[in-house]
Amino acid sequence: MKLEIKNISLSSLIFSAYPLIIFVLALVNSVFAADAIPEYGIMERVLQLTLWALAETLVILITSLVVAFVYNLLCSFGVKGLRFDIEEVEEKQPAPQEEAK
Repeated sequence: MKLEIKNISLSSLIFSAYPLIIFVLALVNSVFAADAIPEYGIMERVLQLTLWALAETLVILITSLVVAFVYNLLCSFGVKGLRFDIEEVEEKQPAPQEEAK
């Protein structure tokens, strides 16, 4: 089976689970980076983690939207989209067992 991606919906990037996944990964990343500044209290550290994660999420989302827009623009000018050749794998059925007498 051959698949070709010709258009990426920009609204599906914004309104899907993608931003939430990016935010969670950015939050985990900022938790590991927060150990570098030990002089903050707990509330300042939580605020710092949240703001770092939001900033990183916005940067990644804006970059993803720009890349998707450029991809859609190139596809509208006639450049071929991403193509995938997928082979279907047949499931092997077990051989029937003979009854023991």
